[in-house]
Amino acid sequence: MYSTTAYIYQQIQRILLIDTEGVGDVFVRRWEPVYAKKLTINKGVDNVILFEFINQDQKPVNITGSNLIFRLINLQGDVQLLEKEMVILNAPFGRAKVTLSSADTTALPTEPASYSIDRTSGNLTEAVFVDAQAQARADVDIQDSVLPEFVPSHTVTVPTIYGPEVYINPVYAGNYPDWALNPPPVGNVQPNPERYSSFIPTTGASLTTFQLTMDHYTGNIKAQAAETYQSTWHDVTDISSYYNRTGTEYINVLGYHPLLRLALNSYSGAEIVGPATANAQAANGVITGITVTNSGNGYLAPPLVTIIGLGAGATAEAEITGGQVSAINVTNGGQGYTPSPAQPTVPAQIVITTGAVVDIICR
Repeated sequence: MYSTTAYIYQQIQRILLIDTEGVGDVFVRRWEPVYAKKLTINKGVDNVILFEFINQDQKPVNITGSNLIFRLINLQGDVQLLEKEMVILNAPFGRAKVTLSSADTTALPTEPASYSIDRTSGNLTEAVFVDAQAQARADVDIQDSVLPEFVPSHTVTVPTIYGPEVYINPVYAGNYPDWALNPPPVGNVQPNPERYSSFIPTTGASLTTFQLTMDHYTGNIKAQAAETYQSTWHDVTDISSYYNRTGTEYINVLGYHPLLRLALNSYSGAEIVGPATANAQAANGVITGITVTNSGNGYLAPPLVTIIGLGAGATAEAEITGGQVSAINVTNGGQGYTPSPAQPTVPAQIVITTGAVVDIICR
């Protein structure tokens, strides 16, 4: 049978403590210099640190009736970072502990620091140890390996039909953005365009995460990278496909890349010929029904139905059959929908799309 030896790191500190004679009346002299072991504190979790107090003969010091205070001090020794009272576990054997909760450590700086312990016994207060190099303090490393420091997210521009910005037709030769290696047709919209987000510098990060908020989105998304903004972009993740997805999705990019962006194909690889259209009916300002006037073709998932008019609150969901919109069901009639002067017979416009990515952030 195969077995693996496991080593569990337990923070037990053996510290030299001056004995007292009587009831805290006299401290017994220390004869040799003391060197304390470095302590490690991890941010974001509970740190339970055990201490065993011994004298110079390596015998336990009885700490009955003692009060022990643990302090964290910055490396310069001029700022106290934290103070906690210690709990005595076994007084005759000189055992005590201090618990630094996750809340205690969250605000601590991630840096080398010092710690000290003082003991009050009877009428006297003493330093528990005097490190030969630290003068009554010992070294401690405050690490963020468990609770990393906060890294702010960056807002990424949501792609438009021609890329990071809308380019008003006609687009003249030479004015295409650098990503448009195959320029879009002038005065026409590609039936199945690939669109691009704004680019972001990664500043040396080995992992970059994109967070996308979707509204009934159907399409493919992948991350791309380049050396410079003028370089050719190449794929660095697999294609992620979404079908009528509403909610939050994440795309992780491993490895360092100087520049990153997202490439979106809104139709998930299927060309929609003749987008679906529909008309709305209303009564007393409430949308009562939606009639499909053109079923369209090539829909891989129910499209997003948006109701635009003078009112508010109306929503609807589409159904598809064989890639065509077969019905649109009103889920909330809203209120205040009345015809506009420009279209006196139309209570609201029905817009049918393959959804959208409404927000992108990354870090």
